[in-house]
Amino acid sequence: MKTQQFILFLAFLLFLAGNGSYAQNYKMPVPSIDATGKITDAKGKHIGWVTSDGIIKDAAGVKIAHIDDAGNAIDAITGKTSGKAAKNGTYLYHVKSGAIDSLTVSIPMNGICEVKDTSGKTVLLVHENYKQYGACAMHCLQMKSAHKDMKMK
Repeated sequence: MKTQQFILFLAFLLFLAGNGSYAQNYKMPVPSIDATGKITDAKGKHIGWVTSDGIIKDAAGVKIAHIDDAGNAIDAITGKTSGKAAKNGTYLYHVKSGAIDSLTVSIPMNGICEVKDTSGKTVLLVHENYKQYGACAMHCLQMKSAHKDMKMK
């Protein structure tokens, strides 16, 4: 009888271990902006900063863009508008072909907002202090790190 109980217990334990080994991390790694304005990519590498004034800097501290009073994202080198950061956190960036894409920001949950693309995929986690600048900052830094031209209108 004890042998049967032991075998039954062992089978149950193996069943639990098998199910636990298939557990997946429900949080996909995405870029983020923390409460200090530090911007990290999906791998956790520091790629830049955003200040509460709307100034966007790369990891070396070089200013690459800023958000003006009207919410326009202005490239620091060319002075051209690369998009618009609305008060609600939605960021519209301009594509050379004239089409406009957008990133939307969710309501803060525990101080963190999710920035989502048009298909609903989370592309960035932003501290609520930087909600209005987050999507813009991430877009600018990703374009710079990929050595691509900023999308200007």
